[in-house]
Amino acid sequence: MTPLPLCATLRLQFHRDFTFDDTMPLLPYFRRLGITHLYASPLLASTPGSMHGYDTVDCHRIDPDRGGEDGLRRLVAALRENGMGLILDIVPNHMGVGPANGWWMDVLSKGRQSPFARHFDIDWSPDDPGLQDKVLLPFLGAPLADLLQENAIRLIRNRDSGALELRYGDHVFPLSEASRADIDAQLGQEADAATLSAHYDTTDKKGRARFLALLDAQHYRLVWWRVAGDLVNWRRFFDVTSLVALRMDRRDVFEDAHKLVFDLYRDGLIDGIRVDHVDGLARPAEYCTRLRARLTALARERPEGLRQEAPFYIEKILEGDEILPLEWPVTGTTGYDFLDQVDLLFHHPDGETPLTELWAGLSPDCFETEKRRAREEKLETAFYNAFHTLAARICSVFPREQDLTAHACATALGALLRVFPVYRSYFADGGDSGADFRAIDRGRRAASPLLSPALRGVLDRICQYLADARIDTAERQDILERFEHLTAPLTAKAGEDTAFYRYARLLSRNDVGCDPAVFSASVGHFHEKNRARLASHPDAMLTTATHDHKRGEDGRARLAVLSEPAADWPETARRWIAGSTEYPASPANGGGLGARPVPADIYFILQTLVSAWPLLPADRASLPDRLDAYLTKALREAGLRTSWADPDETYEAACLALARGLCAGAMGEDIARYVERIGAAAALNGLSQTLLRFTSPGVPDLYQGRENWDFSLVDPDNRRPVDYAACESMLRAGSSFAESGADWKNGRIKQALIQTVLALRADDPALFSRGDYRAIEVSGPLGAHLVAFRRDLEGRSCVVVAPRLMMALAPDEALRTRHEGWHDTALPCDGAWRSLLHPVATDEGTRLSLSHLDGRIPLDILVRKP
Repeated sequence: MTPLPLCATLRLQFHRDFTFDDTMPLLPYFRRLGITHLYASPLLASTPGSMHGYDTVDCHRIDPDRGGEDGLRRLVAALRENGMGLILDIVPNHMGVGPANGWWMDVLSKGRQSPFARHFDIDWSPDDPGLQDKVLLPFLGAPLADLLQENAIRLIRNRDSGALELRYGDHVFPLSEASRADIDAQLGQEADAATLSAHYDTTDKKGRARFLALLDAQHYRLVWWRVAGDLVNWRRFFDVTSLVALRMDRRDVFEDAHKLVFDLYRDGLIDGIRVDHVDGLARPAEYCTRLRARLTALARERPEGLRQEAPFYIEKILEGDEILPLEWPVTGTTGYDFLDQVDLLFHHPDGETPLTELWAGLSPDCFETEKRRAREEKLETAFYNAFHTLAARICSVFPREQDLTAHACATALGALLRVFPVYRSYFADGGDSGADFRAIDRGRRAASPLLSPALRGVLDRICQYLADARIDTAERQDILERFEHLTAPLTAKAGEDTAFYRYARLLSRNDVGCDPAVFSASVGHFHEKNRARLASHPDAMLTTATHDHKRGEDGRARLAVLSEPAADWPETARRWIAGSTEYPASPANGGGLGARPVPADIYFILQTLVSAWPLLPADRASLPDRLDAYLTKALREAGLRTSWADPDETYEAACLALARGLCAGAMGEDIARYVERIGAAAALNGLSQTLLRFTSPGVPDLYQGRENWDFSLVDPDNRRPVDYAACESMLRAGSSFAESGADWKNGRIKQALIQTVLALRADDPALFSRGDYRAIEVSGPLGAHLVAFRRDLEGRSCVVVAPRLMMALAPDEALRTRHEGWHDTALPCDGAWRSLLHPVATDEGTRLSLSHLDGRIPLDILVRKP
């Protein structure tokens, strides 16, 4: 059966515990829900045991843990029987390192002579003379000298291949061909483990010398993991030393890495592509153009009925007013921009000042200060070598008589990097758009006040050089690539992976794609973004939950209620912070001094408890363990009082003990009562953002299991197994949206809303993919509490009414609002309308009254009566 038109995607995380065969029995349920396409996590062979798949080790195989190619073919056959398609997440930016990656191991064995040496982004001629023609391997747990004293690195003969290799813990490092030949000549090809160990005994002076000579003869250099940022001469994914970047700008690498993906597409096994971390590529526009051209050409060879244009999504985070370059031939982003736009709607602007004042009493710095400080730290640690190498290369291009020193260039460049306004520019990609020039100029103007007058001139010259397309040299191209390969990971690591865990004014604004410095936005802003998306990328993906989110979509919706004056959050938070001193800080020291969490961390913990607090009492038992894992990660990511590199387990234990204490006893009951008090308004926020996601211009994406309430935390919490049996049972129960209000906590109401809207989309997909978008100004006393718009196409119409800022209207335990203002609130819509969510229909008229929402759940989608 030919797949249905793309109406809604379902993101699934495949791994050894959730395989293709596990998915097949669920397909009828997904179809009844209204899903048309599965959106699969990466499926190419990844590091053995990988639960996410973003560490590909073999681009030419489907991962056996997930079911292999045979399993994929069975899954696709079942998808076709259900009229469904498959979109595949691919990872062109990087691969996992290690013995499972044949390309990587070949490079370590043969160095620059390996046919795969050009596949990876390795600097074979770095400034460090000790790394000429070598790959730095920062995988040692201690300095090499210490490990030699312990004989911790062993030379062994692989039992399967017979090849000699170095072993350190779980790490395997192949020897060069020349070294293997020398050892075989000296000790014989049959030398056993005892002979090898005695000859290279590093606790013995002669053995140590022989072993050091052996290491020097390799195409790599083993070093302590702590020096990675200082020395690493290959590009990593962010600062993750287990992931090595690919040179996807090289045509041969592009073809080799995509060979299986293209085969799958040509054979009709996948129908679309999602590209991970497009800003990590050297030339994203060139990559997207090349990939689109190959997909278009291959479409002609696909099975009949499957030759339509492939959906092609890219993971790209847009900062502020940044827009996706229109010349990129992509369907759209994966939807982080929509996540931000819809999230802003539910934050009350009147809450900004009191919450800012509350946070200022706990931590003095604003988000921009935290972000700049985090970038400065990352430049001097994780990205030290990349930063200082770039500064030296820039310095070298200026004439000697200009007296620019490496120190001056590094200082000026560092200031620019600390305030660069977007993830990256695209000059290295041939970009000469106004957006790139504006980004450089905005960065220059923001960095200038951070510098002395003399250094401002250096900054000006650096910015002029970066933006001057007349300088068409290989040297400038290299500098541009290095600059753009630095700004993107720096922005991500310092922002969403560091400052987001430090700045906690209101944590609902601290998520991927969001700017915590921006508190709220108007309804008009939301309409403007929807109109722009319809004009430029009408089938862009819309998401509010992903495998990478910091907090679940409904947890953020609950935290947004704290911005509303009626929630009394500042007073409540201050009372709880004061009351937290009653709880022991750490079982290890009985709450003694030195282990007490600081007030800012207590506030972070309290918001986390509110966001993740389960709706059902039965789910509370697992919360403390979930908090242990989450808070350990959050505290280390923040890097203020503990970190991944230098964990302070005493301080961490104090925070975990406090969180556990707050979950129980009187404080736990107080938190439960507060969550109950704001619960109905929070649920309406969650339902509202769901309705908006499934009706706004674009293709809605449903993250696995999020047809139910989502109060998850960051990974791995947001990747826990889904209880699909419970989901199917709710769907079979069949209660309507309007009937589900009384038992809204079981999640059926959210599922019913999704099913209802997707049924409408299935009946008229063109209305949502190509229909006009018209913002509706709501008149009447409750207009500020609603978002309304209509979709129109060739006489067919629907009207969407979504609530916001509902705390002041005091919804009841069944999510109903009773307010006389409903009877004077209306939409300027002519015609007769029928509600899909309530048993209501209107007569012909020029004004659509919303009086029917009085005493009902205050959201609706209405269609014009024939």
